[in-house]
Amino acid sequence: MRFERHSLPASAYISQRFFEAEMSRVFPSSWVLAADLQEVASPGDFVTTVIGQEPVLVVRDTDGSLGAFSNVCPHRGSVIAVGTGNCKMAFKCPYHGWTFNTDGSLRGVPNRKGFDNQIKNDQLGLHSLRLGVWERFVFVNVDGSAPPLDSYLEDVPELLDQHGIKDLAAAVRIDDAIDVNWKLLVDNALDDYHLPEVHPNSLQPGLEGMKLQEYIGVRSTSILCMPLNKLGLEPYQIRANLRKEQSQSTYAIDVFPNLTIVALPDGGVSTLRFDPIDVRRTAIQFRSYSHSSQNNEVDDEAFLSTILKEDYEIVRRLQQGVLSQHFRPGPRHYLEGRLALFHASLIELLGEEPDLY
Repeated sequence: MRFERHSLPASAYISQRFFEAEMSRVFPSSWVLAADLQEVASPGDFVTTVIGQEPVLVVRDTDGSLGAFSNVCPHRGSVIAVGTGNCKMAFKCPYHGWTFNTDGSLRGVPNRKGFDNQIKNDQLGLHSLRLGVWERFVFVNVDGSAPPLDSYLEDVPELLDQHGIKDLAAAVRIDDAIDVNWKLLVDNALDDYHLPEVHPNSLQPGLEGMKLQEYIGVRSTSILCMPLNKLGLEPYQIRANLRKEQSQSTYAIDVFPNLTIVALPDGGVSTLRFDPIDVRRTAIQFRSYSHSSQNNEVDDEAFLSTILKEDYEIVRRLQQGVLSQHFRPGPRHYLEGRLALFHASLIELLGEEPDLY
């Protein structure tokens, strides 16, 4: 099956088989944002997440090193840790009480003599996962097959090298869930054609009269440069060391498969992560970071919530629309090039098997 201009068919957003293929082929083979270094700053600090369908644990070891593990007990498969926090020196499985050190090694087994075969601690530790750090962001590659993280991020590190991301302070946190397929949220984040219609009062006034420019990466990243007019620049104290385009623009950056980074002319950044729960439900994690100690978190959160709600409303309509037996993807606008790259990257990993769609 060939897809015109790398467009996904409607069935890709509703098919359980397609979803399962994404969970087994797309997410494990990609670098996925898992944590913020601030969350795992001290020995014993940990963050849990799910990448595709793999429970993941990121933890700061007692020796100061950072590790990532499958958050699954090797005895009977229970998820071990939940949420975020500090485990002190060890994790305890809630099912049978097996304990694990912060380096993933097996620490202790209750009633060890009750096992027929001798338990060897060095063979039953937590499964280690590949971990990479860029600036303050911790990424995990579940199956270890992705290229090095700096290669995977393509031009993004150079673009944001003057934003001082390591020095930013966390500002706004928003966690939501919505009953739509995760790709519709990613599609919407990459569809730069929708901005005037969906965000006429929240975003469009600051962009009016300016020309948007898409920069398409090789496979795993794409960038939208949004030059700001005088009204759009008013809220920002421009960061002095930014290059000219950066100091006058907001960037929306996609990192395949489910991460959007927004970079602002004051050096602030935001991350928006879309985590699939099932074929028609997605968790949304929004985090913003600022250089300003005078940042008004209440106003910022209200503004950001407005934008998210506008997007939620339209993606709900998209989810309803793809159920129509008459829908076929239409022609692509020039400001939907980033969307085309996302679809092409998905198809590259999943193949074009007719039975998959």
